[in-house]
Amino acid sequence: MMLKRQGIMLILALLATFIGLHFAFAPKAHDPRTTGTTMLGGVAFLLITSSVVLSTRLAVFEEWFGGLDRMYQVHKVAGVVALIFVLVHFFGVPKELPAGTDPALNPLVPSAPLGMIALALLVIGLALTLNRRISYNRWRPTHRVMGLVYVLIVGHFMTAPAIFFERFSASGVLLIVAAVIGVIAYLYSIFGMNRATGKRYQIETVNALERATEIVLKPIGDAITHKPGQFAFIELQGKGWREPHPFTISSEPGAERLKFTIKVLGDWTRKVREELSAGGEVIVRGPYGRFDMSKGGDKQIWLAGGIGLTPFLSSVRAMEKGDSRQIHLVYAAREEKDAVFLEELKHRANQLGNVTLVPLFSQDGNFARVDIMKTKLPDPLSTYDYFLCGPKPMVEGLVHDLRNQGVNRSQIHTEAFEFR
Repeated sequence: MMLKRQGIMLILALLATFIGLHFAFAPKAHDPRTTGTTMLGGVAFLLITSSVVLSTRLAVFEEWFGGLDRMYQVHKVAGVVALIFVLVHFFGVPKELPAGTDPALNPLVPSAPLGMIALALLVIGLALTLNRRISYNRWRPTHRVMGLVYVLIVGHFMTAPAIFFERFSASGVLLIVAAVIGVIAYLYSIFGMNRATGKRYQIETVNALERATEIVLKPIGDAITHKPGQFAFIELQGKGWREPHPFTISSEPGAERLKFTIKVLGDWTRKVREELSAGGEVIVRGPYGRFDMSKGGDKQIWLAGGIGLTPFLSSVRAMEKGDSRQIHLVYAAREEKDAVFLEELKHRANQLGNVTLVPLFSQDGNFARVDIMKTKLPDPLSTYDYFLCGPKPMVEGLVHDLRNQGVNRSQIHTEAFEFR
């Protein structure tokens, strides 16, 4: 879905409140340079706190931002912007106490070294995050160190000389409250979130499909309750498997078994296909996401690229006869044998009556392009709501071309399935 403004406006309102309080009640001993650079440091800290709070994956934030995928986008952008502000703060803030200041009452240690260590780790952490050549399984453990960076930053400003940070000024109290909330959020993410959201499942079947693997799970105790289009993090138990990965749930809501269909894309997914067997235990955390086709209009295009079929597969499996929507399910794949569950989709489309299946195989010259879609659809492009899921270049190209064809951005729904 689209990024919602509600969460963004809340963060901006927090920053504006801090900036207003900081300038309105700046200490008399501050010169303009000190006031400005400490303000940038405070803004950076509030942005980092926002990132820490979003990492809790609380459902209320999904509603405010439009889904966990959008929350992670904001999480990353806030971290990058915070680093820019931190750098300006570091190079701009005075490195020595003003003349006449008592060093015993305004010690620079341990604040200064804590700040320098935090800055170095923050730069390294964001550099690793933005380096797409580093695999997810290698990046994830290093990113967990960012919690330590947050604690160091809290220590930096809480031990800062009073001449730079007046703890009981209006803006100082705001930062302290934010720090308390941020530390609680961090502790919850480390120690509480996994217990609160994790459900135990046992692997019942591992089905090898063409270029994909279907995992069928049966619950051990309580099961998760999901909607079509949602995803979950799965953590395979056992040596070498403890790294969680997000995948869209392909089974319909209320089914006795939970299903994930995983495309073979790298070492981990290849290991799933070659080594995973029935009987093992899996921790499933979720569900997450707001990729909800039920919120579209009566005329919808569902466009799936390859394994991007999974959210639509869940919806088709859950749909009942009498649904008033007219849906064109455009399924793009390289060739027919790569189109997993194609026969099931054909069967369900015939059963339901309101779903028209439009297979597009690139080997036959039929690509997921707007000009080709125009020849396959009975009505003008601007009359449909679009739900797109597939490889990022394909989705971005389709969004661009649909907008050029006069389709309103509010009619186009996508999922940003990236978490770093």
